[in-house]
Amino acid sequence: MSDATEPSTRQLLKDLNKTFIKALRQLAQTGQGDQACQLAAQAWSILRHDQPEEAERLNGLLHYLTAPTKSHFFDKQEPAT
Repeated sequence: MSDATEPSTRQLLKDLNKTFIKALRQLAQTGQGDQACQLAAQAWSILRHDQPEEAERLNGLLHYLTAPTKSHFFDKQEPAT
């Protein structure tokens, strides 16, 4: 029997995902948008069936990171010649 004051597993996952999303946004702000998107997509894939609400939060992050106004999050590479 669990202690009523302990947070539920669902609440722990929600809190962890919130922290993860903050970290990914900070990673993107350092110019690592591609890496942040890859990690968000991997986490979305893990959560999408069993935790769809948390997966949706990651989907929202992906939309945020890839918005045209956020293009500065990604490394600008010179075209190959």
